[in-house]
Parts: sequence; structure tokens; C-alpha cells
Amino acid sequence: MSQHVILTFERFKYLKWAASLCAISVLLYILHEPPVEPNGGTWLGYTLGTVGALLIVWLLLFGVRKRAYKSNLGTVRGWLSAHVYLGLALAFVSTLHAGFQFGWNIHTLAYALTVGVIASGVWGVVVYARNPSLMSDMLGGRTLQQHGQTLREIDAACRQLAAGLPADIQQWVARVTDSPIFAKPRQRFSGHNPACVTAAALDALQKRPTQPDTPKNLIELNTQLLRRARELEHIRSFVRLRSWVQVWLMLHVPLSFALLASLTAHIVSVFIYW
Repeated sequence: MSQHVILTFERFKYLKWAASLCAISVLLYILHEPPVEPNGGTWLGYTLGTVGALLIVWLLLFGVRKRAYKSNLGTVRGWLSAHVYLGLALAFVSTLHAGFQFGWNIHTLAYALTVGVIASGVWGVVVYARNPSLMSDMLGGRTLQQHGQTLREIDAACRQLAAGLPADIQQWVARVTDSPIFAKPRQRFSGHNPACVTAAALDALQKRPTQPDTPKNLIELNTQLLRRARELEHIRSFVRLRSWVQVWLMLHVPLSFALLASLTAHIVSVFIYW
């Protein structure tokens, strides 16, 4: 799913919707002359608050729609495009709904969570825009599983080539094929493994004294290890990006549910005390 297609869906259809909503909200806010300072308790405040609440609920429904594979309620691309642009518009609507009046209360908490969800959403859009392959779990036109299969094939070839070579080379190959992609879990977020056994094996092979009768198997082994190093580089780079996306989801999704809870409390308190 191309991020470019999502942002330009049907000639920026939802960007136009969002821009129109923002323009109307700002215009009404400018023309509105309440007897008190603008706040959520005026007729415009209630109107924008209703629009904002409906937007929040609709935005949360995207998680349901993208898993409803048989649904005929629009395409997932269309929903996601609307999710992005209308989510940004929500920032304008909710700010004008509050009339720029904030304090230490449940109402401001709901607003803060709204901003937090929108901000985390923007982060997600930027990540996917810079790395659109993440949306289809593709890496260079191939899936991560396919790269893993290539790595296993290289390992098999390395073991076969090392069978007739000196014992120290066989030991290196055994270490290489048994080594993990990352030595420590936290390296998934940097994409680097300073203790990479494949890199160490290549370095060891290059330091061996050159001989005119170097076995062809040794030359081919060096080639296979170089292939392995390139595969590892691709895999580590992709895992790094996906790990940060998972962190984003761990923030965006819980924040969204917290927003729903605070929105409910906000609405209930308004009807009870206002």
C-alpha cells in the first residue's frame, strides 16, 4: 500500500474535506461573539465539541475497518487517507471548541490526550512516508521471510564449502551459521550488531596469508559470506524500522483508548455539572 497513494487519494479528496472543516470552524469562531470568553459552553463550543467527539469516534473505528476484510464501507486506503487528514483537522476543531481555555481538569486532559494521539499519528505518517515498504512488509521487493530463507540457503552453502577446508575455517563457519542476527535485543532499535560473527569471519579470512594455490572453495566461501553480510544489513535495517513502528503502535493505540475514556468522562461531566 503506497503512502503516496494514501496521501493523494482521489486527488486529495480528504485533504479538501479537512481543509474545508478547518476553514468553516475558524470562520465561525471569528464571527462568534459570545457574552463571555469563548469556551466549550457556548453554542459554538457545543457544536464544535459534538463535531470533535464524532470525529474521535470515527477515527477510532479505523482500527475496526482495516480488519473488516469483507466490508463494503469504502476502501482501506480511503479510510486511511481520511484518518490522516481528518485527524489533523481534529486539532483545529478541538482547540476552537475549548476556546483556548485550559486548566487542571478532565476537559483539558481530554484535549491533551487528543493532541497526544494526533502527534503520535503524525509521527506514524512520517515514518511510513519515509519508509513506505513497511506498509506491505516488503524489503527490496521481497518479504522479510524471503530474506530469511536466502540467509538459510547461504548458510547451507557455507557449510558445504567449508567441509573440505582447514579446521579453523570450519569453526568460523559453524560460529557464523549459529550466530543470531542481533546479539542483544536492544540492537533491534539501532540496526547494528558490533559483535557480528559474519563480519569477524570475513575479517579473519582476509587476514589469512594469500597463496597462489588458494582453494576455489575458500574463494567461493568468501563470496557467500559477503552475500550473507549484505543480507544481514538489509534485515537489520528493516527490523530497526519495524521495531520503532511497534513502539509507535504501543503509544498510539493505548493513547487512543485513553482518549476515548477521557472523552466519555468529559461529556458526562458536562451534562451533569454544566
